[in-house]
Amino acid sequence: MSDSNTIEITLPDQDVSLSGASAMTGSNYYKISNPSDYHFTLDLSITTSDLYATYDPTNKETIISTDLNAGSGYTNQNLYVVIPDTATVSNPLNITHSLSGAYQVTNITTDGTYSDTFACFLKDSFIKTENGYVPVQDIVPGRMISVFMDGKEEQKEVVWAGTARVVVNGNLPEDQAGYPVRVLKNSISENVPFKDMLITSEHCLFVEGKFVPARMLVNGRSIYYDTSVTSYNYYHIETDKHSVIMADGMLTESYLDTGNRRNFQSAGKVIRIGGKQKNWQQDAAAPLGVQREFVEPIFQKIEERAKNLGIENRAEPKVLIEDPDIKLITNAGATIYPFKKSENTYSFMLPAGVESVRVVSRSSRPCDSIGPFVDDRRQMGVAVGKIHFGSIRASQQVTEHLAASKPEGWHDMGWQDCAWTDGNALLPLLNIATNKMGILSLEIRASGPYVVCVDQQEDVALSA
Repeated sequence: MSDSNTIEITLPDQDVSLSGASAMTGSNYYKISNPSDYHFTLDLSITTSDLYATYDPTNKETIISTDLNAGSGYTNQNLYVVIPDTATVSNPLNITHSLSGAYQVTNITTDGTYSDTFACFLKDSFIKTENGYVPVQDIVPGRMISVFMDGKEEQKEVVWAGTARVVVNGNLPEDQAGYPVRVLKNSISENVPFKDMLITSEHCLFVEGKFVPARMLVNGRSIYYDTSVTSYNYYHIETDKHSVIMADGMLTESYLDTGNRRNFQSAGKVIRIGGKQKNWQQDAAAPLGVQREFVEPIFQKIEERAKNLGIENRAEPKVLIEDPDIKLITNAGATIYPFKKSENTYSFMLPAGVESVRVVSRSSRPCDSIGPFVDDRRQMGVAVGKIHFGSIRASQQVTEHLAASKPEGWHDMGWQDCAWTDGNALLPLLNIATNKMGILSLEIRASGPYVVCVDQQEDVALSA
């Protein structure tokens, strides 16, 4: 997101051109924050048609239409204008209004970077409708689709359909890079799904009365990240309320607007952007099931079925080790290794003049080291309890990592008198060791296991 200048409107009916709006392509979003209740009209000419946007203060939403009647409205809220990625801007965005005042204009552009909060279908996912199964990309507002409530099938109207594009970021973990999840035919049960299903990692499947994100069921066999797909369009459809729907013979979810609607280009002539943002606690058609005790048995059942069907594991084998390999790095860049380990306490000799250290160790995400059925994707290093600094002249406890507002690199897990590092956590010493050398002792309450690659495993073996 990049901020543009503040445009001052000083004369009635003054036209203002938004700098940088010319010759732009891609899914571009313009956010106009109106500080007062000013009447305004937005006129944007593109190569396909004229695009107009207004804010509706009654429904608290922005309506963008492709008809030729410019709209107007009053607002002191945010307004979003969307330029579809199929269009090219042929002239600047013009702002016209009837009163003087100031408009803060922000240009928001999307570059195709994937956000792992999206929950969507890929092309040719077949949605069950009143007339049978229809590809998701062909569903538009007004179509009646099948929804399932209390075991009964009903028909509901699609009120919105959106699409956007993903370019995978291969530098991130598979679940965050944007790779789609492939759910193989028959992976859940016979003919469920009835063909391979491709969805984004956050898209939920409806299993045993709850919605479970697909990423938590990835077993590398019947459900896996399809790394052969590095860019794609994704789609979603919305009913008036969040619903259980059927795609490819599998119960799943309709779109729930938790605040990312403007990342989509809408199908049809009218787009609604804004309105009341929804949440899983109050607006979901069923509870979100992400607790390990709920998901793990489902994961194991699906994995066991895959093994019985003879489906090979596509995932790289994981190597787990327990050694945290703890060391300190001072603010001057010096690396200090423990000179003593007694049960769960690591002791380090600090020279005088150290203002802070970083507690560095191996780290892994619980979803990797334990399993995807653990809904924790934070890097976890070691759990540190008491920290003590002792010298000839003084002895002092260090408690910065236990404060409510923690230094960089610390996680609050709700453990009493303890906090986890992310593998590289800052520990300010608050002048404790400024003028004296001494021993810094760390109580390690828990650590590991850690996922290591083959090269790291060889290094560990050589250092043992």
